[in-house]
Amino acid sequence: MKKSIILIFALFTFTLVNAQGSKVNTAYAEYTHAVEYLASSDIEKAVKSLSEAATNIDLATTHEKTMNKSKTWRYRGMIYTLIAGIESMQSDYPDAIPKATVSFSKAKELDTKGQYEEEIKKSVMDLYNTSLQEGVAAYQKQEYEKSMNHFILNQDVLAVLGLIDSLGIYNAGLSADLAGFTDIAIESYKRSAALGYEGEYCYTKTIALLQNQKKYDEAIALAKEARNAYPDSQQIITAQLNVFLGAEMFEEAEIELDQAAQDNPDDPSMWFAIGVVKDNLNKKDEAIEAYKTSLEVDPDYYNSTMNLAILYFQIASKKMTAANEIDVREIEKYNIAKEDALQELKLAIPYFEKAYALKPENVNILLDLKEAYGQVNDKENYNRVKALIDSNNK
Repeated sequence: MKKSIILIFALFTFTLVNAQGSKVNTAYAEYTHAVEYLASSDIEKAVKSLSEAATNIDLATTHEKTMNKSKTWRYRGMIYTLIAGIESMQSDYPDAIPKATVSFSKAKELDTKGQYEEEIKKSVMDLYNTSLQEGVAAYQKQEYEKSMNHFILNQDVLAVLGLIDSLGIYNAGLSADLAGFTDIAIESYKRSAALGYEGEYCYTKTIALLQNQKKYDEAIALAKEARNAYPDSQQIITAQLNVFLGAEMFEEAEIELDQAAQDNPDDPSMWFAIGVVKDNLNKKDEAIEAYKTSLEVDPDYYNSTMNLAILYFQIASKKMTAANEIDVREIEKYNIAKEDALQELKLAIPYFEKAYALKPENVNILLDLKEAYGQVNDKENYNRVKALIDSNNK
């Protein structure tokens, strides 16, 4: 009787082991059927087969007789990779890509002899491409949070092979930035910059994002790092300047930019930046010289042209205000002061004219010109500018 019980138990155990092994084989068979159905565009049957494949392979990964076999996990990764690429299955299997990633990682770990090394590598790359396509498609549809998640997932996918997904890190930054996930964007841009992938752009964007968060110390530290990596980058220099200005650290900006100008004397944007800083430090004459140097390098540099016009206009306004405060009995002194103010205003006019010629869509320039011509009593040009304003208002 005892021998019969042992024999029955042994047969029962053998049946269980075979059943679990059968689930692995059944899952793979359903997977191959799904591939065939997809090739013939029979999505409905493919979905049914994959659902059954997923159920069977998940059971196999929890049973002690099959859970430690590389083949079990490799098949599971392949099944969930295929599921991830079928849109109609994504709501029922939202974690298909993470499951496939974990499966391939486990398959690689259990493949101690490297017997399936190439198969696993190919499968991982298939998963990467599937997720990449989903991420790109979401980005093109402006579904930026979804694309961000795919690009983040892809970093884990390639990590299975010990690879760094620099493209995914960069794309995750772009998507996170557009989706409003600023902290993720900053982290991704920093990592991308450290890897040298689109480093100049990533540094510039990160500095700007930190500035927007008023994290000035962190932004300045990163700007210095960026300048070391890209010493000739105008974008990074401008981003650094914006941080200094935002933090009202004009003295620091002056030191940095004076040195940068020596290194890049033919860069009009550099001289423009110096002009901005000098102006904020109330060094008006030096600001004027900086803007003029910028225009010597590039006569059509709009920012310097416009700022020079505004600076002369502001100086004229202050002088006119001072003239109006002179005692009415000191008529001669008043006339001299007023004439001095008008001379400053006349210096502004040609720069306003040039600025408008460079950007005729900026109608606000015409308003300044109209006021300037009115104050210097140039009726002909006043009427000409007034007519331009009227025509733009129609």
